[in-house]
Amino acid sequence: MSSESHIQQPLQNISDTAYLVAAYRAMETSRDDSLFKDPYALELVGQHGMAIVNSLRSGKNSSWFLVARTCILDNWIQNIIQNEKIDTVLNLAAGLDTRAYRLQLPPQLRWFDVDLPDILSHKEKILQHQKPSCQFKFVKMDLSHKSERSEFFSEVAKDSKKALIISEGFLMYLTPPTAGALAAELAQYPPFKFWLAELLGPFQLKLINWKWGKQFKSANCQMGFAPPEGADFFIEYGWTPKAFRSSFDEAIRVGRAPRGSSLFRKILKVFPSFLVNRLNRAGIALLVR
Repeated sequence: MSSESHIQQPLQNISDTAYLVAAYRAMETSRDDSLFKDPYALELVGQHGMAIVNSLRSGKNSSWFLVARTCILDNWIQNIIQNEKIDTVLNLAAGLDTRAYRLQLPPQLRWFDVDLPDILSHKEKILQHQKPSCQFKFVKMDLSHKSERSEFFSEVAKDSKKALIISEGFLMYLTPPTAGALAAELAQYPPFKFWLAELLGPFQLKLINWKWGKQFKSANCQMGFAPPEGADFFIEYGWTPKAFRSSFDEAIRVGRAPRGSSLFRKILKVFPSFLVNRLNRAGIALLVR
């Protein structure tokens, strides 16, 4: 592939979605009124990340969703680690996430960033001179390889008392059977107690596919998991939904929602609650065992 065609179509594969997410974090970090600071995001994404943003329909105006979920996760991760005395974090499909470096974490905490070798090798190179705030390790693997991931989960569980699992920007790229299989497998390990899982609802999935479906499909990273029942999907696999935080509601709360969102929220109050819930199922679910 020529460099010219790469520039024209910067979203090439599933790992490029990590550049998109980190580019939004870099954009938020550059604001005078930023809600969080990711000092590594801009260097991690370089020109490639911004090229992806610019190639997508309403790309720059869509950062609110990623900013909101970052705020939710940052807050929840730190609170759960502190209040539940978490000793291990499994960050699945971690991409270019830098929470192990930018958040204040217990120095004895073990944190594993798990993802494909190429994306983690890039992150490892950029961050080689930076110091994480905890006991951090890159784990380069394809999570679709069941035997490899099972061996890794088993090894981590042996040395863990209470673990937190994070899956940000991951489950939506799975199918319902593969998401269920992963949930059932994680539930087999007694130390794996908490899971922060990002979810989409059917409405949000349709909206994303309408806006960006063609580009995502050409990059072989089409989204397909958006359970109508929301976090209740995981009950039969051994996980109990404890709480849910809507990305849309969070975006309104922190002042990052698109124009007109507050009015839209007021209009929704006249609709039945079950319908509103169906329209607002994108966010972060806290699952417990």
